[in-house]
Amino acid sequence: MMNESIYDQNQELQRKLDQLLKQARANEKKQELYETFGFEIIGASTPKQLRDLLLSQIVSRFQLLDVVLCLIDHHKDTERLFFDRDEEVRLQLENKLQILDTLKDAEIIQSLVNRPLLGVDALKKYPWMIANLKAKNQIRSAAFLPLLRSDRVIGALLMLSHDPHRYQEGVGTLFLQKLSAMTAVAVENCLNQQRLKEISYQDVLTQAYNRRYFDLRFKDEIARCVRWDDDLICMFLDVDYFKKINDTYGHQTGDLVLRRMVSLIKEQVRSCDIVARYGGEEFVVALPSTTLQAAHEIAERLRLAICSTPMSFLNKQFRVSVSIGMASLRGLLTAQQHDVDFICSTLLDSADKALYEAKEGGRNQVAVYVSRIL
Repeated sequence: MMNESIYDQNQELQRKLDQLLKQARANEKKQELYETFGFEIIGASTPKQLRDLLLSQIVSRFQLLDVVLCLIDHHKDTERLFFDRDEEVRLQLENKLQILDTLKDAEIIQSLVNRPLLGVDALKKYPWMIANLKAKNQIRSAAFLPLLRSDRVIGALLMLSHDPHRYQEGVGTLFLQKLSAMTAVAVENCLNQQRLKEISYQDVLTQAYNRRYFDLRFKDEIARCVRWDDDLICMFLDVDYFKKINDTYGHQTGDLVLRRMVSLIKEQVRSCDIVARYGGEEFVVALPSTTLQAAHEIAERLRLAICSTPMSFLNKQFRVSVSIGMASLRGLLTAQQHDVDFICSTLLDSADKALYEAKEGGRNQVAVYVSRIL
């Protein structure tokens, strides 16, 4: 009997040891999977690569039902940088990639905890993260992973499963914390790389975009508007008698005028609009998804803001004015004409002609190009 008892005990110990070894091997594989994926996301060099890894590949690799990434827009540029001007992708991912505004979403941001939250508790605490997902009724458990950089929450990753036992408090937390940390690094690196890229596209003096960037972005926006049958307004602005300003007050004052011009333009347009210095004292603004009437109102407000804003030189004040010419994509486009390069050059040329009309008409006014059908 004693031998049988010892045998049974040994068998039980062997069974437990086998389970521990099996669990250890599973943990090793899981750790390897998490670390490999973590290094891949850190190595992502573009927003597109990072979006693909975090919002698509993570689902198949970790056998998830779905995933949601939310990012806090601390610098007011996250949406623009992370979507890299791709409006179609933004619409496709709007339920899986959520951008939080620091003012409008302050209460939501305040609710983001700085530690992983696993199981149904994550779903109960953050129902807004899954509210618009198609598969939300199949979700049974979740892992909420805060994205932390320098002890500040920059966003969160929500991993979703149909298995109610997949995520439980205290189980696999170390792996998830590592993934959380590496995701935070990857997001911050990606955004900073995009910011550096944008700096190369900025005019050093005015901080508006430069002509090179405008030409690239303008073509993208026109292609999108043609595809979606949307309008786009191109607006040229030229500082009136700028040479006289430089001759009278000096080039430093002229530079001040140009910087102030850009500041006033940006106050009147949206963040999605493109403001660029096209050359010298001439600026160009592209207003996607804007009607000609709305653009004309913006131009008039801008013209009035500029001519009513006093400039200073050696305690003496003076005023400047601008002439503005604009043209509408819809006013130029025909059903047969979809060549983007031709449309770009024609729209720019048309806005430039309207600017010439404004200057010939006495300056300090807005002129609209009256098109001839292409």
